Amino acid sequence: MSYTIAVQVFQTNQNAFFDVVEKTVFRNGTWAETNGTHVLTMGGSGTSGSLRFVAGTGENFIVTLGVHNYKPWGDIVTKLDPASQTGVVITPQYYESEWGGSPVQARVDARWKTLSSYEVTRDGRKYAFKYTVTDGNNLKVNIVIG
Repeated sequence: MSYTIAVQVFQTNQNAFFDVVEKTVFRNGTWAETNGTHVLTMGGSGTSGSLRFVAGTGENFIVTLGVHNYKPWGDIVTKLDPASQTGVVITPQYYESEWGGSPVQARVDARWKTLSSYEVTRDGRKYAFKYTVTDGNNLKVNIVIG
């Protein structure tokens, strides 16, 4: 059973503008964009995708969103090393090695928590996501950068 996650991005603090610079998928999925909405399509439960954001200030973060055990989930990783912590590196870290990932336990734990909302503040900036539709196969989530 396939899933889509429609992602809206809101930037509430005007002192930096974040661009999506990378979109990645773990296993069976694709990203598209329609009218400013990023849409992740996945072949079934057990996969995810990430959006990596970078601002002209050098600030950067990744939001990973997916479906695990038929429940939506997400996580945010901030203060990335741009040379070594890209979406291609971070996204598979949410999965145990039998699924082809290079697991990082904190990321695996985040996936198992199946959080439908999460926020973190780093260096005075707030990063958050919240699923606005959590049931069915056509999920929706807002990312807020404050």
